[in-house]
Amino acid sequence: MKDVTQPLKGRGTMLSVVATVAALVAMLAFAPFASAASDPLSSGTTTLTLNKGFFKKLKKSGVKVLKVSPASVKGRTVSLPVSGGSLDPLTGLGTVEQSGGIKFKHGKRKAAVNTIVLETTTSSLNAKVAGKSMKLASVKGMTVARNGFGANVSVASLKLTGKAAKRLNKKLGFTGKKKGKAKGHKRASVSTTTSPPFKGNQNLGSSTSETQPKTVTVLPSGKATLLTDKATVEKFLGLGIDIKPIPPAEEKLALPPSFFFPIGGGTIAPNATSGIVQTTGGVKLRQEPFPTIVTTMTLNAIYVDLGAKTATVEVIIETNAPGVTSPINAGRSSIADLNLAGATITSDPSAHTVSVSNATATLQAVTAEVLNSTFAPEEPPGSKKHKEVFKAGDGLGTFSFTAQTQ
Repeated sequence: MKDVTQPLKGRGTMLSVVATVAALVAMLAFAPFASAASDPLSSGTTTLTLNKGFFKKLKKSGVKVLKVSPASVKGRTVSLPVSGGSLDPLTGLGTVEQSGGIKFKHGKRKAAVNTIVLETTTSSLNAKVAGKSMKLASVKGMTVARNGFGANVSVASLKLTGKAAKRLNKKLGFTGKKKGKAKGHKRASVSTTTSPPFKGNQNLGSSTSETQPKTVTVLPSGKATLLTDKATVEKFLGLGIDIKPIPPAEEKLALPPSFFFPIGGGTIAPNATSGIVQTTGGVKLRQEPFPTIVTTMTLNAIYVDLGAKTATVEVIIETNAPGVTSPINAGRSSIADLNLAGATITSDPSAHTVSVSNATATLQAVTAEVLNSTFAPEEPPGSKKHKEVFKAGDGLGTFSFTAQTQ
């Protein structure tokens, strides 16, 4: 089949994009995305302050409180690094995962409490107690306060479960029964205490988790600007391609033009090193070289992927050329590489905003090939080889935006 810019013998004109473009768009990289109110956690510290009465009871029973690295213990204070989880910074609902833990030692016996996870949605503190996963304590009196992009979650009291108390007592050798003298023996073994130090519903203490997110949820607010590359725009114009915004996107007429896309959501890291900022609207490329033939390429819903450093769009190619199957829907495809080396990035934890200015975007090789196969003339005519108008590395433009996060 011939390109729209080339005549066919004995009949009008046709477009030769069908098989070529269908194969090329299949090569485009798809970029999945999901957003939620809970933000994944990357850092922070949980401080556990052991209850005075509980700590005194342990000491009286001869039980020492030691650290499981990378946690630290100083008196009644246990510091645990936050290693993961996810949290809604507005409500405090979610999970906070800690690394390290506590080791209780009684004589030669030891019982570690690690893999500690605070689950605020179920009001529970879960952990591995002496190697067995279980609910360690019930959470009472939870409050939350913002801490920049993150949140501080405080718990007034942690009530030890009966199951955890029983396991700790057993592992540390507290039977709870004093053994008397046995017949025929001068002595009988006696347990270390008649009152085990761990009891169900016992107040372990209080905690505060200061957390910071890996990425923050982006709210639908503001607009992302694409200042297009002048040289690339001139290539489109040279092929008779009209570029128009798809509402709610807007255009500022100039050479080169600027397009404004409303931000619809997504995620972003406070330092803009990861996350995906979603926009709505798009642009439509329209070529009408002959009165009866129209070819369009729709680039809708641009996502700026800061982690992969790419721009992705939903691509649809349509034509009314005879014998051509239309439309060709490529789905969400990666079209441009993003370079933040020369961009200006500013982060405001108080206002919960992250701004990126002048991030450079350049066309990927497959994008250039699809554009050529769709819009460029065959050279020589009838060869099915299209003129290389667009090339990998051609400028798409520069992106700038301020993301308002929750």
